[in-house]
Amino acid sequence: MLRPWAHLRRLKGVRGESASAWQVKEEKRRVKEADLRGGTFEERGFEAARDKRRAVAYWPPQGEGFELPGGRKQVRVLAAKSDVDGYLEAQLVFQTRGGHLLMNLTLEELEELEKLAPRVSEYFDLWEEKAVEKAEEQGERDLRRRLAARKVAVE
Repeated sequence: MLRPWAHLRRLKGVRGESASAWQVKEEKRRVKEADLRGGTFEERGFEAARDKRRAVAYWPPQGEGFELPGGRKQVRVLAAKSDVDGYLEAQLVFQTRGGHLLMNLTLEELEELEKLAPRVSEYFDLWEEKAVEKAEEQGERDLRRRLAARKVAVE
């Protein structure tokens, strides 16, 4: 990088000697004051985009979504950019009532979820059956402990 004060080494003083240290410092200070890159965008005359509010809020999108049972989440269909090519495509968006994005699904992802739904339901059913069996076994153990405690108390 070319320093703007590099020419000072060639400066000659009044009596022909080279520039003194204070002349070099003074020239550096003058160059830095003139250099606007050291200031903020606002000081240089630009309007900072981050300081201005949008005319229309980007998120959450305007309009109503369908509320899911329980009333805490909403579903809506939006045109959003594709992950693959960046073109707009329809996406199913799950969000909270306040507009916070939870997840979004493209048509392909939704079809895959539809294929997996029966298997997921089977896993949930199996989990419920195992939970019931475990609760019954725990109940039997507790009953045996109580009977054993009463038997000891009776003797």
